[in-house]
Parts: sequence; structure tokens; C-alpha cells
Amino acid sequence: MKMSALVSVLALAGCVAPPPEPAPAPAPAVPVQVQVECGVASPPGCREPAVPPALVTWEQKIKVEIDQAEALRVRAVEAMSALPVKQRISGSKTTTTEQVFSSSQSPATRGMPVLDAVSLDLPWAAKSRQEHKDAMVAIKDIATMMADNRGGATIFVTVSPRDLRAKKVNTNSGTAPTEAGNPVEVKKSADKNVPPGIEHFVIQAKPWPSRID
Repeated sequence: MKMSALVSVLALAGCVAPPPEPAPAPAPAVPVQVQVECGVASPPGCREPAVPPALVTWEQKIKVEIDQAEALRVRAVEAMSALPVKQRISGSKTTTTEQVFSSSQSPATRGMPVLDAVSLDLPWAAKSRQEHKDAMVAIKDIATMMADNRGGATIFVTVSPRDLRAKKVNTNSGTAPTEAGNPVEVKKSADKNVPPGIEHFVIQAKPWPSRID
């Protein structure tokens, strides 16, 4: 064996293989956060449940009713707005309340503002005027709309005890159906909180059903 070959063999025999590279440390596990739907005493970052389509449609429907009632209230006020001040509607408002609805499509519930009532104060001084009659038609239309939407409505008419004693109004009550056959009840009474010379009207509908399917 040549010297050069022997030296090569001996050199190789004395070589030690380099140690292997250490394996990289595994990345820390990222905890998987499972979002739960929000409810009573829900954790932070919970997921709001999807609103069922039936409730979305219903919300649009009850908003239309509120808008229609407000438009009719304005129509009644404007009908008497050109009269002398003491013969105009002196106070009126459309009020809403919160109602919670549910659907068979989902266990989720949804609170929505719904029409509660429309109130107007009509002065006796304008009783014989056409403008007063036009305002009364608007009041009738409000009650009809409510009754046909919800199956019934009530018109509460309140006067002062003084006007009742003066026989400006009777307290006879009654019920009449709309053209669609839904009842509108008229209830009359006296209340010392109503100022003399005013008929206080409150038009109120039956509640909506709280289960929507």
C-alpha cells in the first residue's frame, strides 16, 4: 500500500462524524377557543346567535306599523293646524314599548320596539268644524289599522268631570267591526286630570303574539 493511501485510510479511521443538529423545539400549542352563543351570564367574546329569518321579517312588519301610525297622527294634527290656536290639537304623541319575540326556527329571542298607542287631545271648540271631522277620520283610520293588524283595538275617550256634567259627552261605550271584521271598541270615561274643553283620545291595539312561526 502506498504511503499516501495509508495516510488517507488512517485519517478516515480517526474521523468522528459531526453530531446531528438538534431538532427544533416544538411550537407551543395554541389553545383553540370555542365561541359559545351569548345568553345569560355569557363569557366575554361570546357569539351572538343568528337572527331567524322569521324574526327579521317580523321586525320589518312592526316597523311599518309604527311608521303608519305616526303618519296618521300627523295627518290628524295637520287637519286642524289652520284653525285658531284654541281649536287646534294641543297635544299628541305616538308611543312604543319593548316586546320580546321568539321563533320555532331558533331558540334565540329578540326584543323589538312595537307600537303601543297613539294619543291626541282634541278641543271641544272645534267640534262642529270640518277640520275636526277630518281629524276624527284619521283617528278612526289609526284604530282600523291597529285592529286589522292585530285582531282588535280600543279607543279610550276621556273628558273632564265638568264637561261630563255639562252633558257635552255621554259615557256610552260600544264596539264596531272594521271592514275586515276586526273589533274596535270605544270606551268613554271622565278623569279630573283631563282639562275642561278637551277630549283626550288614546288608541291602543291588542298585543302582538310573542311566538312567531
